[in-house]
Amino acid sequence: MTRVPGRCSLTLVAAALAAAILVPLTGGAQPKPLRPYTLILDFVPTGEYVPHYTALEKGFYRDEGLDVKIVRGQGSGDTVKRIAAGQGDVGISALIAARANTDVKVKAIALWYRRPPHGIFVRSDSPIKSAKDLEGKKLAISPGNSHQILWPVFEKLSGLKPNSVSWVTMDAASMPPALIKGATDAVPFFVVHEARIRKVAQQQGVDIRVLVAWSDLGFDVASTSLVAREDSIAKDPEGLKAFLRATFKGADYAFRTKHFEEGVGYVVKHHPEVDPDGAVGAAQVGARFVYAEEVTSGKVAVGQFETARLEKTRDLYTQYLELKRKVGLEEIYTNDLLPEKK
Repeated sequence: MTRVPGRCSLTLVAAALAAAILVPLTGGAQPKPLRPYTLILDFVPTGEYVPHYTALEKGFYRDEGLDVKIVRGQGSGDTVKRIAAGQGDVGISALIAARANTDVKVKAIALWYRRPPHGIFVRSDSPIKSAKDLEGKKLAISPGNSHQILWPVFEKLSGLKPNSVSWVTMDAASMPPALIKGATDAVPFFVVHEARIRKVAQQQGVDIRVLVAWSDLGFDVASTSLVAREDSIAKDPEGLKAFLRATFKGADYAFRTKHFEEGVGYVVKHHPEVDPDGAVGAAQVGARFVYAEEVTSGKVAVGQFETARLEKTRDLYTQYLELKRKVGLEEIYTNDLLPEKK
């Protein structure tokens, strides 16, 4: 006689099947949708921005719930305007001049370059061996270039005789070729571009060298920062904190632990026009400006502002840029969103 399963057994089977069906639907929280987030650079993508592309490609932003889009910049001043207009959530920019002259409602949330990357380039075969040797020489310059605006500071730091150089104005793209061809004796350029300019020069059978980096002369002021709108800081501090955590995680991986080539690969993936050799050189130099001595020694955390340094920066720029007003430090920055402070 065949035994028919009891009602109790059928009930258990039915319950097990129901559980198997329901578990995928109810078991565990569903992942939150990623929040769109835009970072606006200050210039075109190069090796300087390896930390941000590293955070993007390794999923650090995604882990924080952010779907980050990185947008090229058109200059520091333009980036501030675009952030103020709500075209991006975070930007990379200098801020003091914009805050002083236009009272733009944007504030720095983390210091990026802790020193200005200003430098002077000459040809390797140039007889110019020191800054003082620039006396009587001809330098290329682009309109509004901060090197020329801050030149009196360079003269003071280097001991160069005041007003002893002549300037030849041209667009920024023409400056390296002018030096390579010998049309000018020197060009002021950011030192992060050394590898790129050297490669171009060597392809033409010459070489160039950095005569001096201004920071090596004691040009010890703050440079670019990560900036955000004041209303974002007030209304969405958690979003900005998440962005900074991921960004600094990318910086630690790419810059602090020197994964330069890997990081450049991420930049080139998004921008195939970028020269990898020049980008690696830019990353190596940029890392020194982000991880300056006060960070590597443990005095301050990466991104942390120091009141005395920022006050010195504000005062110097107010004088030499002839700003409309001396901005209060509380208008310029906050350390409150940083993942770590010391």
